[in-house]
Amino acid sequence: MNEQHTAGSLAVALCAVIDGPADIICTGVSSITEAKQGDVTFMTNKKYVNDWETSSATIGIVQKEVEVPGHDASSRTLLRVECPDIAMAQVLELFKSNEALPEEGVHESVVVHSSATLGEGVRIGPNVVIAANAVIGDGATLFCNVRIGSGCIIGSNSTLKAGVVVEHDCVIGDDCILYANTTIGTDGFGYCPASDMSGLIKLQHIGNVILGHRVEIGSNSCVDRGKFSATTVGNGTKIDNLVQIGHNCKIGENCVIAATAAIGGSVEIGNWVQIGANVGIAPHCKVGDGARIGAKSGVMHDIPAGEEWLGIPAGKLKDVLRQWVSTRKLPGIIAQFGQNKDQ
Repeated sequence: MNEQHTAGSLAVALCAVIDGPADIICTGVSSITEAKQGDVTFMTNKKYVNDWETSSATIGIVQKEVEVPGHDASSRTLLRVECPDIAMAQVLELFKSNEALPEEGVHESVVVHSSATLGEGVRIGPNVVIAANAVIGDGATLFCNVRIGSGCIIGSNSTLKAGVVVEHDCVIGDDCILYANTTIGTDGFGYCPASDMSGLIKLQHIGNVILGHRVEIGSNSCVDRGKFSATTVGNGTKIDNLVQIGHNCKIGENCVIAATAAIGGSVEIGNWVQIGANVGIAPHCKVGDGARIGAKSGVMHDIPAGEEWLGIPAGKLKDVLRQWVSTRKLPGIIAQFGQNKDQ
């Protein structure tokens, strides 16, 4: 935290209605059950308001119209906001620690090809390799051991954490964050059997990967290059750790893809799609705008826009839940049939 905040200053920053003393000093941020005196906490879900009375937090952030049992406005403060989730993001931004970045400039151990172009204000850490004709945009940050292939473009103010590899001819947009050991532009998983069945013939992938602006990709994730054209990820999309994006996928804008999801080749995903952890999507499937896929689902068919799917194989959420309920009732039904037979 770079400066001291009070309930009043937080209220101003969040455009909140203040319910309690404005001069209470905020010393930290925590969950409602783990908070200490002086902490600010969040009731992002109405079920948490019942924990406020027993919480040690001094400042609570809650949606405007929600009643909070046991609130004593003489000793603690509630900040009432339109959206607690957005308010939480704003507070965490205020309290974030400054990360130790590579120094501005190029570390002496960096290998930069003579034909590469480095923008103004770049920060390039130890043991980075930048190949021929690569372009690093203004204000970009490359942590240690990053490798940039030939012909790549890294957008302005993008950050590549330690060990990131961007293979040849790939494009990273502006303000992107690629976390440690992410790989962009590996060959897709494509083979065909030899005519004499002597082995598998590798299919060369001559496309690339294009990431839009403000894309974030978690640690140890991989985006394969296209077989013929580009694998694309749209502006604002966020991808978690350990995610596999297959060759020639087209992923839209502002999607969220949780950890260990595996997206098969040539899958098309619309805008604002939510994909839960450990989801698998078969090649060539299409997922419409705003669709949501529950964790551990196996998608074998196209999903229309706006629908919620779940299960293996995945189906419409309501249908799958009915099936699960019916299946759980089967033992009792079978037992009942047995009793009737005995009678």
